[in-house]
Formats: sequence, C-alpha cells, structure tokens
Amino acid sequence: MTLQADLKKLYLLDMQLRGLRSRLDGAISRQQKQTARLEQLRQQRKELGEQVKLMQVKASTVEKQSQDMEARIATLRNQMNSVKNNKEYSALLIEVNTLKNDKGKVEEEALTHMTKVDELKKQAEELDGKITEQAKLVGVSETEVKACEAELGQQLTDLTAQRDAAATLVPPESLATFNKLAYRFDGEAMASIVEENRRTMEYNCAGCYIGLPAERLNRLMRKPDEIVVCPSCGRILYIEEELRTSLASSK
Repeated sequence: MTLQADLKKLYLLDMQLRGLRSRLDGAISRQQKQTARLEQLRQQRKELGEQVKLMQVKASTVEKQSQDMEARIATLRNQMNSVKNNKEYSALLIEVNTLKNDKGKVEEEALTHMTKVDELKKQAEELDGKITEQAKLVGVSETEVKACEAELGQQLTDLTAQRDAAATLVPPESLATFNKLAYRFDGEAMASIVEENRRTMEYNCAGCYIGLPAERLNRLMRKPDEIVVCPSCGRILYIEEELRTSLASSK
C-alpha cells in the first residue's frame, strides 16, 4: 500500500477509536459530575449539622444563664422577706428588677437560638432528601458506565490493536506529523478533497472548506507516497477512491 493509503487507514481507525472512547468518556464524565455533586451535598449537610450543634450549645448556655438568674432572683426574694430596713429592701428590689430585665433579654436570645436551630434542622431535612435523590442519580450513572464498558470494552481492545498495527505501517516521521495534527484537530488529522467543479478545477478541503490549488490535487494523484497538506488548515489531504478513479479515467 502507498503512504497515503496507510495514513487514510490509520485515520479511519483512529476516528473510530476516538468515537468509541468519547462514548465511554462521556459516561464516565457524567458519573464523575454526579458523584461530585453528591459529595458537595454531603459536605453541605456535614457543615449544616455542625451549625445545628453549635447553635444548640449556644441555646443551652443561654438557657443555663436564665436558670441561674431565676435561682438568684428566688434567693433575693427570700432575702427581701427577712430584711430589717427599707434601704436593704430597696437595694435587693433593684437587683431583682435588674436580673428580671436581664433574664428577659437572655430568654429572648435563647428563643432566637432555638428558632435558628429549628430552621437549620429543616434545611438539614431538605438536604437529606436531596442527598437521597442524588445518590440515586449516582447509582444510575455508575450503571451506565458499567454497561458502556461491557458494551464497548472488547471493541475498544480490538480497535486499539488495529490502530496500533496500522500505525506501524507509517514511517516514524509521517506518523509524528499525523499524531501532531490529530492532537491539534481533536482526531481530524486528515481531510478529503471535495470536487466543486472539475471543468474549472475547483476543489476544496473538507476540513476547512477553503479552495485548494490545483497542484495539491495533482501531487496527490502523482505522488501517492508523499504527504500533501492543505495550505490553509494544515490537515493531511487524501482523495476518496471514487474521485481518484474518476479523475484517472478522465485523464
């Protein structure tokens, strides 16, 4: 076979292989995204749980303060019953009233904390529901990946072997050029020549759709063991067999 024929065979196998891999890679990518979303939700749930605990501690601390104040008020009231003069009684009364005022503020703070705890718990319940649903989506995506691997596994192995075998038929320098272009154009290292008007010698590159000089076509026809590239996009050009035969017959 000629270099152009060997390159075309390699190109077609490479594109087939990339197509199969893209299906598997797509399934894996979707699975990874679903898993990442699940981990994100779980992290949010963990942080929310920590907030609940912290708020409960604050509420408990404030509630303890309220209880201590209530106990102190009770003690002061007992003392008021045994005082011997108005001055002592007034001092105790002022302290009682101050404690009652402070206790009201503390109880209001405790209520705020408990309300926040209830809100956080509600958010946690909603997150738990989202986590359950997301876990189901992860399961579906994992099943999709396994099914894809089962379906494409052998095909990928066979095509990889065929692609590697085809690559050995291409000279190292030409193979390096092919691989460089395949990387640059996401697999589309080659492009066929499209005939627009044979009478006026109008031909385009199927890769970039830019018109080609007639000499490129002539080189492809006359020198099958030479790499000919599109002057616009740089892809390796090839002629479909039907067009090659037709052109050869017309000459």
